[in-house]
Order: sequence, then C-alpha cells, then structure tokens
Amino acid sequence: MTPYNGQELKLDLACGDSKMEGFFGVDFVKTDSTDFECNLLKFPWPWADNSVDELHSSHFIEHIPMCYVSPTGEYKTVPDAPDKDLLFAFFDECYRILKPGGVLTIFCPCARSNRAFQDVTHRRFIVGETFLYMNKEWRDLNKLSHYNAVCDFGLQIDPLIPMEIGLLHPEAQQRRVNENWNTVYDWKATLIKK
Repeated sequence: MTPYNGQELKLDLACGDSKMEGFFGVDFVKTDSTDFECNLLKFPWPWADNSVDELHSSHFIEHIPMCYVSPTGEYKTVPDAPDKDLLFAFFDECYRILKPGGVLTIFCPCARSNRAFQDVTHRRFIVGETFLYMNKEWRDLNKLSHYNAVCDFGLQIDPLIPMEIGLLHPEAQQRRVNENWNTVYDWKATLIKK
C-alpha cells in the first residue's frame, strides 16, 4: 500500500476530539485531533480516487440530514431524477476514495436503542439491514437503481451487545437482538470495497 508521508493513508472521518490511533483526523471543526478540515457533507472530498487505504467513522452517519443532493451539490428536500439521498452520497464518496480492497469501519447506534434517540442531533435511525443498501448486488436484486448509488461494498455487520447477552445460547441471543429494545446498543459495520 502506498504510504502517505511515511505511513498508509488512513482517515478517521468526523473524528471530533477523539481521533483513532494511527489515523489522520478529518472534521469540519478544527480540534487537536483534526489533521484535515473537511465538510464531509460537501462533495467531492479533497482525496483522489482510489487513494485511501482505510476509513473509520464512529457515530457520524446518524447525524447526516435526511435530504437529497444533486450532482451540482445543491441540497433538496424533494429529489429530481439524478439526485441521491445524502447518506448514499456519503457512502459513494467513501467508495470513491478507498483503494480496491480498502476497509471502511462504521460505528453507529442501533435504531432499537435509547442511544439512537437520546441525542437530539441524530437525524437517522440505523438497523443492521440499512448497510445492505451499500452492496450493488443487493440493490440490483431489489430493483433499486433509482437510488442512484454507485458504491459496492462487501459487508460484515456486527451488533455490539451487553456482556450478559453474549453469555446466552446463540439462539436466545438472536431472539433478543431481533425482538428486544436496548439489546443492541451499536452496530459495527465493516465494509470492504469490491
């Protein structure tokens, strides 16, 4: 992999004050952790196609506003044909800058937890199945080409659960994860660029 000033180019998107060790911090607010100031909701980002080795983003996607963005960068509440949902625009941009085989790791609160609703700045509520939309084959099977997404990630989606739930039989764990509130606190999604 190509080093960036002697190291791999690994970006922690929307790092805030707690940049991931070994990553360059990216945020639109300058903090001690910010190496690159960038508004992640304005496209394109300042990195070239296929130039980034790894991306990390913790507790950001739930803050992405529920709106559409046009190819010219205009935000809209009602889309026209070439527009796409801002969440897809974010994932498409991650896909664009990642090298083939590059990994994007996302952490976000589960929609069935208090954590998803406690922060008044959360705009989206994510279930594990949300990440399926970032896989082209899945979108094609479900005839979703009108979403205008281009990203094509391989996926691994893991629930982050309380320790005591992890001690249960796998069948009981799965039942709780699917049926109970506050069983899955967060999702860890590992997306690999195809």
